[in-house]
Amino acid sequence: MENYLGIGVGIIAIITAFFVRAAFLFKTSLSIAIICLIVALTNGFEDDPSLEMICFTLIGIIALGYLISLLPEKIRKIAPYFVGLLALIPIGAKATYQGFEVNWTFEVAAFAIIGSIIPLFAKIKDWFAERWFGADKAEFGTAISLIYLGIFVFAASFMVSTFGVILLATGFFAANLGLRSNSGLQLGILVFAVAWILFALNSLDGGSDSLMKGNLWMGILAGLGSLWACKSIKTQKARVFLSLFLPLLIIGILVSFGLVNENFGGMPTYLGAVIGSSLALALIEQPEDAKPFHGMLLPLILIGFTNPADTCLQREKLKVETLLASSDKKSNNISDRKDVMSMPAIALTDGDAGAWKSVAANSKLEFEVGPPASRTSGAIKDFTVDLQLDKAGVLRTLNVEMESGSLTTFNDIRDESVLSDEFIESEKYPKIVFRSRKIQKVGEDYKITGELEFVGMKAETVVNLRFVSKVDKDGSAVLVFVGKSVVDRTKHNMTSDSKIGDLVDVTFEVAVSR
Repeated sequence: MENYLGIGVGIIAIITAFFVRAAFLFKTSLSIAIICLIVALTNGFEDDPSLEMICFTLIGIIALGYLISLLPEKIRKIAPYFVGLLALIPIGAKATYQGFEVNWTFEVAAFAIIGSIIPLFAKIKDWFAERWFGADKAEFGTAISLIYLGIFVFAASFMVSTFGVILLATGFFAANLGLRSNSGLQLGILVFAVAWILFALNSLDGGSDSLMKGNLWMGILAGLGSLWACKSIKTQKARVFLSLFLPLLIIGILVSFGLVNENFGGMPTYLGAVIGSSLALALIEQPEDAKPFHGMLLPLILIGFTNPADTCLQREKLKVETLLASSDKKSNNISDRKDVMSMPAIALTDGDAGAWKSVAANSKLEFEVGPPASRTSGAIKDFTVDLQLDKAGVLRTLNVEMESGSLTTFNDIRDESVLSDEFIESEKYPKIVFRSRKIQKVGEDYKITGELEFVGMKAETVVNLRFVSKVDKDGSAVLVFVGKSVVDRTKHNMTSDSKIGDLVDVTFEVAVSR
C-alpha cells in the first residue's frame, strides 16, 4: 500500500508546486501531502491494536499545526510550540516498527515535543547572533535548526530507530506550519526525507547499514548547518574567524562523542560532516562575488584530516597473533568477515587424536549486539578451551571457560555498566562456562549443542565450528578452528531491550595445542 501512497505524495507535491503564490492553497495541499507521507510511513508497523491511535495522533499533530496557521498572529507566535504535546496521547501503547519494539513512553513522545520547540530554540540563538555578530536572523535560525535537527535525528534513530525520526519530523513540520515559516517547512521536508530513506533502507533487501546510522545523518546536517551559520554573518572580520572555528568546534564536539561510544559520533559523523559541508557550498548563495568564502576550505580540511581523526577514534582492537595463512586473514578482526564459516576446512586424521587446549596468545572470542544502526562490538579476553578428538580425528567433547570480568566493549565507561549488577554481574558470577552435550558432524563442520552457564542461568546453546588450519609452532602441532554462535541474553537473567539488542552474535578463532 505504501507504493500507492508514495505515488500519491509525489502527485500532490507536483500539484502543490503550482500553488506557491496562493498561500492558503499551498499550505493546504502541502499538509495533505505530508499526511499521506505519514500514513505511508506507518506501514512499517506490524498489526497492532494501538496502530490507529498512533496514526491519528501523528495526523492530528499536522492538522493542529495547520489549524493554528489560520489563527491571528498573536496566537501563532506561541501556540505552534505546543503542537508536539499531542504525542502524549498514546502513552502506554506498544507496537513494533520494522522489527523494533516501540513502547510509547514519555521519552518516545518527547521527540515530537522536541521537534515542535526546535524553532523556538533557534529563535533564541539567532537573537544573540544578530547582536553579537551582526548575523542575518533568518539565515542563522535556519543554520541552528539544522544543527539541532542533526543532533536529535541521531538521538531519535538511536533510541526509537526510524520511528523516532518520523516523530521528530512531524513535530518540527507542524510547528513551522503553524508559524507560517517557509524555511522551516523546507527543513521539515528535509527531515521527513531522512525518515523516508531510513524507512526504505529497512524495507529493501540488501540495504546499506552504513546509510542507516543516525550519527552519519547527524554529521550531514551538522556540517550543512554549521557552514550555513557562518554564511549568515555579515561582519567580514567575524565571518573570517567563525567560518572555520565554529564549524570545526561543532563538528569536533559531535565527532568526539565517539570516544564515549562508537555509535554516538566517530567516523560516520565525521564523514557526514564532509558531505554536509560540501553540500552547503553548493546550496548557499555567495554574499560577495569578488571575495571567496573562507568556509569553502572546510571540506578540504576535513578530508585532509580524515586519517588522523580515524586513528584517534579507532577503538581498541584485540592484540592477538593469528595463525591463519595470510590469504585467510584479510582482517585481524574476524567479526569483519561476513561469515567466519566461509573459510576452507581441513581434514583431521587419527594422528590428531587426543586432548587439546587453547593457546591464549593466538585465540580470540568476539561478539556484536544491537540493531543494525547501532551495533556494539566487544570481546572476552580471558578464556580457555579444552577439546577431545577421538581416534579418527573427530571432535568428541568441547568445554569453554571464560572470565566474565574480562568481557569488554572497548569502552571503559560502558564496560563499567555492562560488568555491573545491571547486566552480567561479573563479581557475583565470575565464570561463564559452556559444556558440549551433543556433537554432530555436518559435512566439514560441527554442530555442537551444549549448556551455557551465564549470569547464574543455564540455557541450551548451539555452536557451529570448523577446523581451518594446522600449523607448526615452536616444534609443536597447533590446530586452528573458527566458529560462531548466537546467545539470547534474556535467557541469562537479563531484561529484554530492543535498543540494546537481545541476540548476541559470537564469533571466534581459537588455536589449540597438545
